[in-house]
Amino acid sequence: MSHNSNGKVFILHCENANPEQHWYLWLEQQLKSEGIAAERIFLADSNHPEAEIWQTCLETQLQDLNEQSIVVAHGLSCIAVAHFLAKRLQQTQLKACLFIAAFNEPIPKFPEYDEFIKHSNFTSAVIRANVKRRLVFFSTNDPIVPVPLTFKFSNLLNAQLIEAVQAGHFRIEDGYTMFPQLFQILQTLINADLS
Repeated sequence: MSHNSNGKVFILHCENANPEQHWYLWLEQQLKSEGIAAERIFLADSNHPEAEIWQTCLETQLQDLNEQSIVVAHGLSCIAVAHFLAKRLQQTQLKACLFIAAFNEPIPKFPEYDEFIKHSNFTSAVIRANVKRRLVFFSTNDPIVPVPLTFKFSNLLNAQLIEAVQAGHFRIEDGYTMFPQLFQILQTLINADLS
């Protein structure tokens, strides 16, 4: 029996990755072993991401969102799913969103993401009003996303900030094939009555 009745945890990968990499499969397996429905979402051509294509991926794979659903996004997928949810959540609510190494402003070192970011702007008030719990994970030694950008993203959503010590960008090359801190927080959220 699922703890999260009618709910599911959706796991979105970062740029230059796929659902098999980093900690995504591990997290899905941990959740399922606890009787929690979980699904990894595929975002096409993540080495050369295009905002419109990622929106199509989200539209086709996030159709059964409801007030018990939880979304976990990583890196560039954070702004993509925020853009998607800002449109979608006018009809429904979510239990929680957890954003890992999020940003919604250009990163000087990575101008190749500027166009994606420009086309993924979102109305933060919709997410604040319709996502019951919003959490943002950051690491002070992230080589991709400057910490101030993650802080700004968190502030925009009035989200709870959580530090992961020496986590880099939360990838396999940063030692992240597992993410126990995230799993523990998810367990707490799933078992909590946030109504």
